[in-house]
Amino acid sequence: MKDNYNDIMNLLKELSVNQLNIQKEQKKMLENNYTQIESLIWLKKQLKLKGRLPPLRGWAASPDFLLKLHSHILNTRPYNVVEFGSGASTIVIADALRQNGVGRLLSMEHSQFYANQTISSLRSECLNSWVDIRISNLVAWNGFHINERADMKPSMWYQKELLTDVQNISLVVVDGPPASTCQYARYPALLALENHLSDDVQIWMDDASRKEEKVICQKWAEDYGFNFELLSLEKGLGILC
Repeated sequence: MKDNYNDIMNLLKELSVNQLNIQKEQKKMLENNYTQIESLIWLKKQLKLKGRLPPLRGWAASPDFLLKLHSHILNTRPYNVVEFGSGASTIVIADALRQNGVGRLLSMEHSQFYANQTISSLRSECLNSWVDIRISNLVAWNGFHINERADMKPSMWYQKELLTDVQNISLVVVDGPPASTCQYARYPALLALENHLSDDVQIWMDDASRKEEKVICQKWAEDYGFNFELLSLEKGLGILC
């Protein structure tokens, strides 16, 4: 009987702990949902768009990231901006540049399908003159890489030759290529641009709460002397400056 009693008490304790963990997760989810809704409301107030943004869930950039990005561009007025991976961020950046009345965005995209969607949105908002979308198949990366699994998934990246004409870059937004491309898929971005950056450049890494993106940011900071700050946005934002 005593053994049965102990088993029951241990089970009740385990259930109680599990219930507490579930409640904590639910509270965290509710708080995050509130933050994203609040960020989206403020973002829409700042944007000067006629239509709506693309859906901002799933793989898309989160509202809190886009709000911070839009505000940063309005405040710092960068002239040359480069992003890897087009989408809602392209619309947001272009809108901020138009409001500033100065600047240009070069957006690298490996998918013709997603590029076409972004181009259509830009045209409908009359923002296409602020953006140069360059579509590049992912090709073998021949430079240094921290990919330790290259024998299974070779290192791939955009065609860096498409970036040679852009100079004095003030802001780099890294949201591509997809993590499934290869290990540390976004690592080459800084190596490809290192001779094209302004002295006051900032590098923004989306999804920096993921291990690989965090490692990339830390490696860039060590190798190039940047300060690295990790902001606790929904998907994490790594800023190097």
